[in-house]
Amino acid sequence: MSLLMIRHGETAFNRDRVMQPADTPLSDRGEEQAIRLAQRLSTEGITRILASDLPRAAMTARALSDETGVDIEFESLLQERNFGCLRGQRFIDLEARGIDPFAENYEPEEGETWQEFDQRVTHAWSTIQSTLPASGTLAVVTHGLVCAALLRNHLDAQEHASDIGRLFPFRNASVTRIESSPPWRVELLNCAEHLEALGDQTSIYGQV
Repeated sequence: MSLLMIRHGETAFNRDRVMQPADTPLSDRGEEQAIRLAQRLSTEGITRILASDLPRAAMTARALSDETGVDIEFESLLQERNFGCLRGQRFIDLEARGIDPFAENYEPEEGETWQEFDQRVTHAWSTIQSTLPASGTLAVVTHGLVCAALLRNHLDAQEHASDIGRLFPFRNASVTRIESSPPWRVELLNCAEHLEALGDQTSIYGQV
């Protein structure tokens, strides 16, 4: 058994540095990334797919489902952090107003605090563990900050990174392979070799 943690493909708002509304779909480039990801993972023995129900993650999971023939199980606990009224605003405009949405004590109006988000991701982690198949591989398709929270709070990644913080920059359509039992050791971290031909790059502001 193994566990794959996947960040969704690129959206236009990732590209343009905008805080994403919940209903943001993949861009054309993101759809191509999802296809390349699915092709790479076609031999991983995936038997279950668990995904955030937000469109950008659902579309990424759909490419994987089409490639493997495995149905998608949607889980709202895997959604990206809710930034409330900041959704749809450009990072450059927030910076000009002195707003850092990632600051430790910043509480977005109608959104989640870091504490609330971390608690939700902890519940998501429990769901992931209970979803692990008796044989084969579980693929979890989610979002950048969710991946970072799982990495920081629930996984053993000492062999890969010495300074893993809240904003560890997971690349669009990247894959992380994790041993499927405690201590949940990370075997492969944030790998996007399958996207090299696209010349992809991800900034920290592409996380959400």
